[in-house]
Amino acid sequence: MKTNSLVILILLWSTAMMAQNISGTLLQPDKTPAQYATVTIRSAKDSTVVKGTLSDEQGAFSFKNVANGNYFVQAELIGTGKKTSPVFQYDGAEKVVESLQLEPLDKSLAEVTITARKPLVEVQADKTILNVEGTINSTGLNALEVLRKAPGVTVDNNDNVNLKGKNAVKVMIDGRDVPLDGKDLAALLKGTQAADIANIEVITNPSAKYDASGNAGIINIKLKKNKALGTNGNVGLEATMGETPKGGMNFSLNHRAERFNLFGSYNNHFGDWHNTNSFYREQNGLVFDQKTTQYSESRWNSARVGADFFINSKHTVGVLVNSNYDPGNWHSQGDTKIGRIEAPGSVDSLLQATNDIQNNRFDYNGNLNYRFSDTSGHSLNIDFDRGSYRIRGESFQPNYYRTANGTELLNQRIYSNNTPSNIDLTTVKADYEQNLWKGKFGIGFKFSAVNTDNTFDFFNEINGESIKDVKVSNRFVYKERTTAGYINYNRMFAKKLNVQAGLRLENTDFMGDLISQNDQNGQRVGNNYTKLFPSAAITYTFNPTLGLNLTYSRRIDRPSYQDLNPFENKLDELTYQKGNPRLRPQFTNSIELSPTYKGYPVVSLGYSHTKDVFTQVLDTTNTRATFITQENIADQKNFTMSLNFPTPIAKWWDGFVSFTGYRSAFKAKFRENFEFEQAFYACNVYSEQTFKLPKGFSVQLSGWFNSPGYWGTMRSISQGAMDFGVQKKILDGKGELRLRVGDILRTAGWGGTTVFSPGLVMNARGNWESKTVTLNFSYRFGSAEVKGARERKTGLEDESKRVKGKG
Repeated sequence: MKTNSLVILILLWSTAMMAQNISGTLLQPDKTPAQYATVTIRSAKDSTVVKGTLSDEQGAFSFKNVANGNYFVQAELIGTGKKTSPVFQYDGAEKVVESLQLEPLDKSLAEVTITARKPLVEVQADKTILNVEGTINSTGLNALEVLRKAPGVTVDNNDNVNLKGKNAVKVMIDGRDVPLDGKDLAALLKGTQAADIANIEVITNPSAKYDASGNAGIINIKLKKNKALGTNGNVGLEATMGETPKGGMNFSLNHRAERFNLFGSYNNHFGDWHNTNSFYREQNGLVFDQKTTQYSESRWNSARVGADFFINSKHTVGVLVNSNYDPGNWHSQGDTKIGRIEAPGSVDSLLQATNDIQNNRFDYNGNLNYRFSDTSGHSLNIDFDRGSYRIRGESFQPNYYRTANGTELLNQRIYSNNTPSNIDLTTVKADYEQNLWKGKFGIGFKFSAVNTDNTFDFFNEINGESIKDVKVSNRFVYKERTTAGYINYNRMFAKKLNVQAGLRLENTDFMGDLISQNDQNGQRVGNNYTKLFPSAAITYTFNPTLGLNLTYSRRIDRPSYQDLNPFENKLDELTYQKGNPRLRPQFTNSIELSPTYKGYPVVSLGYSHTKDVFTQVLDTTNTRATFITQENIADQKNFTMSLNFPTPIAKWWDGFVSFTGYRSAFKAKFRENFEFEQAFYACNVYSEQTFKLPKGFSVQLSGWFNSPGYWGTMRSISQGAMDFGVQKKILDGKGELRLRVGDILRTAGWGGTTVFSPGLVMNARGNWESKTVTLNFSYRFGSAEVKGARERKTGLEDESKRVKGKG
């Protein structure tokens, strides 16, 4: 009863507070929404630009923090048309401009080609955007590699994504959450090529409209959209040379008419990617000096098809289906020298081990969407989503113990396993917005159902026969239901103060059953909990130049489905990884303060406090083996500072520099009676400089740097890379050739040392195939009459990230 009263009080408070805007809707000449058009509000006195923005996917636009006065609105969509509103008087109250319908361009003007380049990084009040499309040094990269260049983002040695020193990042693709984590998420990102990415949004303090998961915030990868009328498309070819040759292609086709839009795309990538690792560890009086080489076979295929039907200017229905298929395998080969600490340099025996994993993964996601939007500010968006992931793996893992010189076999243990995993997700969500009490009110709900079924069949290989080990083999079945609702309100006071507040309520009910034939049979973990997640944002404008932006949010991060799975994934007999079915969610409160200059937050200062942090830890078992798992071990406090600024040195020289620094302090309890406290400073930097040369040439130099920090329980060393690229436009500007050389100084390798794993000292180093040369060709064909394709965010906004890839 107390909780219900609290919710009602907060609802009443949030709707009584908060932003007068000047808003309106922009239509195409055919009366469909004009998406992503340039809209400016101008002074009636001298036509100077006061503020500028882009229309959204419904053609809506709005301006905040506008002083009293006389203005008019001017809108233009390149290649389509333009329109200017009548002059109006603004007195600080909510103002809705009469709907503007673009007037078609003269045909001769429509044929003129206008080329504009977005800035590399756009910093907005609620997010930072890395524009990947058109950057030379993204050529040949995959999504995981591109993320290393995003402001505040780091990727550790196990391909885990971190944001501003925090490890629980929610990754979305086109607004749809990816139900993967760890190695499975890495496999998906490695299969997504930069050639298919338009931009990456980094949202550190999301509003109540977003799912509450992800204590570090949200990374939304937005794929390219076709924005032209008629039939048109793009084809691309790519060749990469590293240790071995690799290549791929992409193809997209779009047909847009007055009442419907059909679109589809396909891309693939083939090749083997190599990396090397070395692990030196001291444990229980023994020394293990391990060196491994690994390679993964990329055989990635991805397809996407969809349609939007424009019933009229207010109603749109859409369907979208996308699928990924990767039959690529993974291989490793390693030698481990085993000796004694008391006899430095001596080798008593040698472990030679390989692991060959036959992987096959297939996933598909379907979305049905309905959208209503009118010119008075009402909008309703409904999504139904269904996603399925089928991950198959068969491993053969022999271990041979030999004498120090490797000539005599002392012992052997040969294992194999079969690990099918099925993940099914269903979500339904609805979001509604309308103007209310001189502000904007939003309300919505979401329901998600997740079912996972994971089997681990473990075999001992004896005399060529596979004998199932029932003491190790098991099955893990996990079910989760999450129901959520939210409200959000935004309003401006006294023409200078803009306040937004929201509240999200989430109930989670889950149950996991571990089924085996040993004494663990019948083990069950489950819980049912309901939590509130408030969020708020306050913007104060001192004058047209200076302002201040303050944001707050409370968030949760739930363990991934694979991290709850107790199965073991072996590199060899002495090194493996396993899940933890008793992981608990972690909760974070975050606040961020950003002074603004002309609406641009150049500096951001942040603080966050996370309780019950779960992270990757190294642990030991018996006298020889070391394994990686996830544990709730810490209480963490983060202080961050971000600087983002462009460097327009000359007309022919443009660039951007991003700096993120943070102080992280945590108190960890690792096993009973073993506690550890640590505070450290770290930073990451990214810069990109572009030089425009005559005859259609461009040259780009970019680089990233990560200072020493912490990856779970490992203290990492510094790392970074510099890339060089050249671009040339050909075939009357419809084609592009790009040449990129990655990691030209060969400095991207990683390293680290364990600092508080009881009874274990380990130094680790590794390199991947970061130094490559890539040649890319792309060609646009068909109609070039611009008309923004509808962009949709589907309902799988939290579940898709929690599924983990191969290797």
